[in-house]
Amino acid sequence: MLINTNIAIAVRCSVCGTLKVHETSLFKLFKNKKTEIMCSCGQHNAIIKAKDFKSLWVDIDCFACRDKHTFKYTLTQLLKGNIITRCIETGLNICFIVSNGDIDELIEKYEMNPEQLYKELGFLEYFLNSEIMMQSLERIRELDTEGLLGCSCGANNIEMNLFPDRIELKCMSCQGIKLIYAEYEEDYQNLISKKEIIIHESSFECIDAINQSKDTKNK
Repeated sequence: MLINTNIAIAVRCSVCGTLKVHETSLFKLFKNKKTEIMCSCGQHNAIIKAKDFKSLWVDIDCFACRDKHTFKYTLTQLLKGNIITRCIETGLNICFIVSNGDIDELIEKYEMNPEQLYKELGFLEYFLNSEIMMQSLERIRELDTEGLLGCSCGANNIEMNLFPDRIELKCMSCQGIKLIYAEYEEDYQNLISKKEIIIHESSFECIDAINQSKDTKNK
């Protein structure tokens, strides 16, 4: 009998809150010894390490408590599938592992959406206008999904950092930065008017209600 070794791993990003699904196989994970999982926003989320052919160690940068957790799963557990990993401190779901199944189905059954998670953890109080911030993050995710978020240097390795009134997008290759303000309705309307978001190489730019259609640049 053939054993299906395909596996899907979804880790909640510690910065933007997105669940990024990483599809691979147990064979590759054991062969590579070390596999890094990144979010589409550029944030490092987890490292999967194989020290032998009997188990995997998963180091997760926890979205819920901002700490780092390490979990060990045996080959038997991984082949059985449907593993839900929870934060040690809060009990919130931070990772899903599925083999021989539908990871989207598991996520839909057990997971809260990002806004619910932010509310549960009290993160919404961190933002000056949580509604505008959540809408702005969703718009940025839409552009990223459509391939309309990147850097003119061509690297497109973008990191996202959140502040009370703004979102910072930083190219990890050329260090170019674009700030997107997310405090007022005018900020959001200005953001959704953009058909794409491109960081210009080694530059600093802002998107906000004051600057509107033109960016402020310091090269």
